[in-house]
Amino acid sequence: MVKTAICIALLTFQFAFLLRLVLTIFPLQDASFMLKVREVAFSVTEPVVHPIRQRVPPLTGAMSGFGIAELLVLVGLWIATLLFCR
Repeated sequence: MVKTAICIALLTFQFAFLLRLVLTIFPLQDASFMLKVREVAFSVTEPVVHPIRQRVPPLTGAMSGFGIAELLVLVGLWIATLLFCR
């Protein structure tokens, strides 16, 4: 029962995180529905991403602007999903 609840929470967070990643690619108009969706996705995922972003230095050079913190969170989510959702 607890494992199922953890799995549902992980999958829900993973969905919100992937939504965050996809919606950051596209420019959104003010007051659009997708802008509100992106704000919700950011508010849900930012408490996890922000501490990692503070500790991991950004990449410089050609890949500047690429979020290594987001990549670490994504890999961590995949590993946690593999462990808890079997």
